[in-house]
Amino acid sequence: MKQSDWNDRDIEKLVKKLPKIKDGRKPESIYASIREQGEKQRLRKGKKIIPGLVTVAAILIFTLLSPALLQQSPVEESRSDQGASTMNESNDLQADKAVTGKENRLSLYENMVEDAVVYTFGLVSPEGVPVPVSVTKHLSDGDEWLDGYTQLAKLIPEEELGMEEFVPLEGTVSKGYGDDLNFTLNENQAYTGNSTMEYAFYYSLYYSFQGRGFDQLHLKDKDGNDPQFTGYGVLKKIELPKNAKQAFFLYSPNGLDHFLVPDNLKYEDLDSAVTSMNEAGSEFYESAIPEGLNVRVVEKGAYPTISFMNEVHLENMEEKEALELIESLLLTARSFGYKQVMFENISEEEWGGFTFDAPIETPIAPNRITLQE
Repeated sequence: MKQSDWNDRDIEKLVKKLPKIKDGRKPESIYASIREQGEKQRLRKGKKIIPGLVTVAAILIFTLLSPALLQQSPVEESRSDQGASTMNESNDLQADKAVTGKENRLSLYENMVEDAVVYTFGLVSPEGVPVPVSVTKHLSDGDEWLDGYTQLAKLIPEEELGMEEFVPLEGTVSKGYGDDLNFTLNENQAYTGNSTMEYAFYYSLYYSFQGRGFDQLHLKDKDGNDPQFTGYGVLKKIELPKNAKQAFFLYSPNGLDHFLVPDNLKYEDLDSAVTSMNEAGSEFYESAIPEGLNVRVVEKGAYPTISFMNEVHLENMEEKEALELIESLLLTARSFGYKQVMFENISEEEWGGFTFDAPIETPIAPNRITLQE
């Protein structure tokens, strides 16, 4: 990550993840030891090293190396016997996670699509958390939506995004009856028998096909039978509602990169969902709404009004955090079927390409990435 991409919150989160260290030495002894090491380094290289920087460098080095020392995640354990997949498909492309500027939004909006087709893929983090990412693709003549899905699934640079190698999924997607889809699991798939893998598999499929005009996804094994899962039992199908009615939170798979992720709970109305966003949805998520900032929703007419109880000054926030605040609320509203939202009590009339004295367009898909061949 470039130095310019670091901010106070990222550094604070990394430091919090460091293990607790107990040292019985007195502060004077510790400082003397650091100073001695710095002096030795200065004598060897002929350059003066500030003792404080020695400490910072040690923390940063430990932070960068510490992931390799952690125990293998449940997802990694359940896939370890399958061998490491190559990343040759993604070597010729890069993922551009948009975070700042008028054109660089976190999410995917209708005016970005033009004549392309939208795809969302449910990726999985090393902690087993499903994360939706979205891309667009111009289909070739004769190709259908599923053709593009199959092609793109091989190109998602999961490792670069801090994710596990999880897609393409171990099975075949095909068109079913009407607006239904079929998914046939491969013979040697690793999704059954492990609750973490089952959860990741379920929501990887759900994120990929929910809200894309399909009603249900029917599951079968290679013999045409309904698959048996440890946590779900016999799972014949996954419902794909038009509106998921979920709340969006911040999630970081590595302490640095942030994604806007739904909590996979279904809320009665938008106000209930937004109220829940003031607190983290689980041990993995954090709220995109700054502490102490209360939000109220009025659902009346063609679009809801989201009001901040305290006046919000977006210019006083870090640009990325301000984007996360606005877009998490917009994505949550979209999951209830709203295509526009009105904001109240934002000091700026215009900011980051948003015009707050008029209804704001909601995104059509979360976590926009761009694949460049």
